[in-house]
Amino acid sequence: MRDEHFYTRGIKLNPENTVEYLLGRAEFYCKEQNYDKAYKDICEAIKSGADVSNNRTYKICTDYIEAEKNIKLLTDKIEKNPNQIDNYYSRSYYYLLQNKFNDAFRDINKLIELAPCPKSYNIVNKVCDKIKEYNINLAVKNAGKNELITAYKQRIDYAKEMILTRNNHEYWQYRAEHDLDEILNLVKDKALGLYLRVNFYESINNIGNAILYAKKVLETAKTQQNKTLTYLYATKLIALYSNEENFDKAMQIAVFYPDKPTSEELKKGLKYINEFADMRVDVLRRNIRTELKHYMEKKDKN
Repeated sequence: MRDEHFYTRGIKLNPENTVEYLLGRAEFYCKEQNYDKAYKDICEAIKSGADVSNNRTYKICTDYIEAEKNIKLLTDKIEKNPNQIDNYYSRSYYYLLQNKFNDAFRDINKLIELAPCPKSYNIVNKVCDKIKEYNINLAVKNAGKNELITAYKQRIDYAKEMILTRNNHEYWQYRAEHDLDEILNLVKDKALGLYLRVNFYESINNIGNAILYAKKVLETAKTQQNKTLTYLYATKLIALYSNEENFDKAMQIAVFYPDKPTSEELKKGLKYINEFADMRVDVLRRNIRTELKHYMEKKDKN
């Protein structure tokens, strides 16, 4: 997913592709629920010859611009025929575009009252997602300096949920990666800041990127000269390789495995990491050295 700066630079550097960049930026703004900016870009693209007849962003933006008018029309229809369920659904859609959640919920409740079916409850779920997303974004926007990291982490957790259970995978991965970058800029312990990325990619089953950042975490931890944390990060990287049955890579890390700290040192190190990120204790409970030893013995026999 490209951010707005990519498209803005593209317009300046490649004016012959202005239409493409305007439409791309409009789509980005639309996903950010910044419909005014999205509509402005769409209009500029149309002036430059863009065909938006089948453009979803254009439809959403025009719906947003015409929301108030359509709400009045639908209200008139509902007053004349209060049992027509489609009008409640349509009006709730326009209320959502305006972030008028109480009004949207009122219409959804009426919809369920008139037609208590799976489709109605699916609409409720969409409304709840919209409200949750709005509140999470608002929390980030209004967070003070001491609250900002927590607000970013909440939005990252929401992004994980959306990636695993909903559509829009590309956008939510972009959003999470952007927030992870912001957190990394804010924290002093860069290894710990990078480790959040390991958590994120592992949670969305992108083990390749989890391993990539686990390697970066380990290299950063080595420069910080904390043997306990280096041991824990090395263990995590070896566990990731082992889970992928890439035992040769795991062995390469194990060769430089630091000496195992004491139990008290490990508890202290885990507590430090888990106050900020998530390193499951089962990573340490696995006897990875034994697994690797059995692998090497089997490899030597073959």
